[in-house]
Amino acid sequence: MRKTLLFLLVIWISALGWAQEPQLPSDFRQHTLTQFNASFLNATYAANWNRPNSLSVWMRWQWQTLDGDPTTTFLNYTHNINKVSTVAVGFLQHNTGTFLQTGGHFNYVHKFSVDEGVDVYAGTNVFASQRSLADDRVIPDSQMDTIQLETAEGFIVRFSPGIRLQANQFGLGLAFENAFGFGGGEGDFEETSNFKTITGSINYDVPVSIFSNWGHSFVRPMLYVKSVPNGDTQIGVNGLLSTPKVWLQGGYNSFYGASAGLGVTLGGVFSIGGLMEFGADTSLTDEDSTLEILLSYKFDKKPIEEEEPMPDMKSEEEIAVAKRKEEELQKKKEALEEQQRLEQEQKQRTEQRLEQERKQKEQKLVEQQLLEKQKEELAQKRLQEEQRRKDSIQAAQLAELQQKREQQQDSLAKVQAQKVEVEPNEKYEEVSQADGLEPGFYLIANVFGTKKYFENFMKTLQQKGLEPKSFFRSVNQFNYVYLERYNTMQEARKARDSKFSGKYPDKTWIFRVRGN
Repeated sequence: MRKTLLFLLVIWISALGWAQEPQLPSDFRQHTLTQFNASFLNATYAANWNRPNSLSVWMRWQWQTLDGDPTTTFLNYTHNINKVSTVAVGFLQHNTGTFLQTGGHFNYVHKFSVDEGVDVYAGTNVFASQRSLADDRVIPDSQMDTIQLETAEGFIVRFSPGIRLQANQFGLGLAFENAFGFGGGEGDFEETSNFKTITGSINYDVPVSIFSNWGHSFVRPMLYVKSVPNGDTQIGVNGLLSTPKVWLQGGYNSFYGASAGLGVTLGGVFSIGGLMEFGADTSLTDEDSTLEILLSYKFDKKPIEEEEPMPDMKSEEEIAVAKRKEEELQKKKEALEEQQRLEQEQKQRTEQRLEQERKQKEQKLVEQQLLEKQKEELAQKRLQEEQRRKDSIQAAQLAELQQKREQQQDSLAKVQAQKVEVEPNEKYEEVSQADGLEPGFYLIANVFGTKKYFENFMKTLQQKGLEPKSFFRSVNQFNYVYLERYNTMQEARKARDSKFSGKYPDKTWIFRVRGN
């Protein structure tokens, strides 16, 4: 409960500080990265989309206000260790508007070959950063200071694994942004939603020859779906036309809106590009467009246009034709030899077949008679066993029902007979009946009059590994969330005082239904 209240406090202070500012989701907003530094979107893209071995920097200014709005800077060097392993290191600074995260980045990807043209890439991003307040001037109440927010500051390490199936030009990826991590400030504050951002993507590379004299070019359409906790699921499309000298890209994100960008490569090693994004959400329509800048330098001696030369299709075709002819001649020779052998053995096999058929008919007749007899005996046995099973189940059900009735009667009598003396400063409420609730003592965690907050609280408890239950009282139109029901006040007090055996550290109180 303490973590949830602190998170709500941060959102509330931010909303007051920027009365007309839209609230961004907690994701890194890396959905436009398709040409360089794409490992920020999915860790496995470092193996080929990052153009190893290269040094790239990506900067994003949300709504173009360089000194006020959320910004992201990502500097990254990607290096191919060998044909199956890629490593990357970098620097990241991410400003959400409330917090500023500054730290390092590490990436490792390994390729597993499944079949010819089919590979599986597995990798992870590791972010180690120091989180601090972006600006303490957002506090509108003079009676409040930054201490409440400073407890959320601290050093954080987060892991973002990803996996991708690449079948020739087709790619299918899945990334878990901030799947798990550790660290935090004195208040041990960490948004649980940051550990459940999942991105699924599908892409297909289509080779094109519109600039064939430049080298290898392709068009890469991509569809992605991004789940952001406490926010709307983002659905987006991106399209990239990439050539050795120039690239064009465009896309659309259901929250951030449409984007368009272009870039050039100079001397085959140095690349520079930019992108503009226009908000689509209703809360962003009055904001300026977002600006991105991308710079990259490739350290390989060969230029980009020489990285993936087109294969010599003519020589391969000649080799394939010759191989097919040789295989056809060999097959014809083998077929002729097989035909001669079959003709020699045909008469003998025919006689053997006829004799076998006669014996098989006799054997089948005997087996059929025996099988019918066995089926009849088995059917009779199954009927008897089924009847015995039904009788046993019915008897067990009746006994269980009788036992439950006796237990309920004992429990009701025990609850009704108890007399409760309220202790000093003890929160306790008692009613005779409550909308059909079973009599007993309920350990209440919270009460809500708004369905939205009630549902969010239930999800929070479930995420903590608890199994909360609830009931609705028509007399006051409130939803009551309770952790457990007990037959005695002593049991309820013990659970309350032990913080529900250490599973729920926040305050609880007892609500009794007498049942008379």
